[in-house]
Amino acid sequence: MLSKDEMISCLHKLYRTDPWVNELFNSAGIELDSIGNLLDEIEQQMFFDTVADDGLKVYEKDLGIVTNTSLSLADRRSAVSAKWKMGDKSDLTLIQLIADSWHNGAVDVEFINGKIHAEFVSIYGIPTDIDGLKDAIEQIKPAHLAIYYTFKYRTHGQLTPYTHEHLAGYTHEQIRGEAQNLG
Repeated sequence: MLSKDEMISCLHKLYRTDPWVNELFNSAGIELDSIGNLLDEIEQQMFFDTVADDGLKVYEKDLGIVTNTSLSLADRRSAVSAKWKMGDKSDLTLIQLIADSWHNGAVDVEFINGKIHAEFVSIYGIPTDIDGLKDAIEQIKPAHLAIYYTFKYRTHGQLTPYTHEHLAGYTHEQIRGEAQNLG
């Protein structure tokens, strides 16, 4: 969208400094700015990772998801993204796509010894809204296949650089996994 200055620069140089022309373009510029802002807002509603609450409610309604206002916006976006992808053929690739929809870290999905294995590889501890991810995968995986999840926790060896005084400000759960950065 052109700004007022860009539009005026397209005029003949004799008109560029005319007060009436400048006022006209100021008025048009205000309206064009509001239209531009509206277009930017509409564009944000098209993507699952940027959709606002109002747009998210529309997606949830269309996809048959009951809006859970206790979940964060990011968790609700993940659920919508996962549900959107559920129409595909149920295979390991689809399960990986659903897992990749979750914003709480990278998940590697494999098929090992007749079972589906989902391993959280980029974060420590149990991510928020793990129940939402489990439910989404349960809806699309073949019913006869079991699934198990592996979470990463800090070990004692990883904590040796920290003093007791430094770690005293954290709970046991935070030290094991919740606090992503202890530094």
